[in-house]
Amino acid sequence: MPLTFAQIQQFKIDGYLVLPGLLKNHEVDQLKQTAEQHAAQRVEPFELETHVNYPGSPSTAEAEGGDTIRRLLMAFQRDNVFAKQALRAEITEGIKQILDTETLLLNPNHHNCVMTKQPAYSSETLWHRDTRYWNFSDKYLINAWFALGDEQQANGAMKILPGSHRWDVQEHALDEAQFLKSDHPDNQYRLATQRLVTLEQGDVLLFSAHCFHAAGKNKTTQTKLSMVFTYHGQSTSPIDGTHSAKLPEISL
Repeated sequence: MPLTFAQIQQFKIDGYLVLPGLLKNHEVDQLKQTAEQHAAQRVEPFELETHVNYPGSPSTAEAEGGDTIRRLLMAFQRDNVFAKQALRAEITEGIKQILDTETLLLNPNHHNCVMTKQPAYSSETLWHRDTRYWNFSDKYLINAWFALGDEQQANGAMKILPGSHRWDVQEHALDEAQFLKSDHPDNQYRLATQRLVTLEQGDVLLFSAHCFHAAGKNKTTQTKLSMVFTYHGQSTSPIDGTHSAKLPEISL
C-alpha cells in the first residue's frame, strides 16, 4: 500500500518512519534461518566487531571474542532470500514517494548487510550520520532496516535524534571520526531530544542516512538480527573513484 500523506510528512519532519508488521512470521523465519546458517558457517564476506574499534568491541582479532561477527556483508548478492526483501514493493514504492522520484537505485556498497549483534562482545555505536563516510552528490539517501526480532533497549535498539537530517552541525561539534561530541555544549540540547526506536519482529524502519543515530550493546542472551539496505533516487549519484561507486548500483 502507498504511504499516506501523514506518513510522508512524518518522515520529512522526523527523518524516520516505522512500517509495522511488514514481514510475516514465515518470512522472518526464513531470513533468520539463512542468516544464522551463514554466520555459523562463517560465510564470507563479513565484518568483525574488532574491525570497527567501537566502545566495547574486542581490541584485536586475537583477543577474547575477537572472532565475533558484527555483520554479514553483501546481503543482496549473498542469497536471494535477502534480495527478495530488498526489492519488496512496499519498501521501494514508499521510498519513491518520500524522495519524489520515479527511479530508485540500491547502492550495494553501503549497508547491504545483515547485522548480527551478539549478546557478548557486541559494541556500542556512537551518535553519527551514515553520510559522514559516504561519497554522494547529495544527502538524500534512505535506509530500510528490517527487524528480524524484537528490538528494545536491552538488546541495543537504535536511538535517533529526530529532525537531525535537517541540522547544520559545525565541525567543532564532531570528533575526528565525525561522531557527535557528547560533552560539547552545542550538543547538549541535541542529545536531549533522542528517541529510542523500539521495533517488533517484522517491522521495517525507514530512516534518512543523514539522520544522527546510535545504538547500545546487546545485554541479553540472544543474538539480535537485523537487515539493512540503502536506496536513493535518480538525482543522487555516487562520486566516481570512491568506495560509494566501487560496485555498480542496482536499478529497481
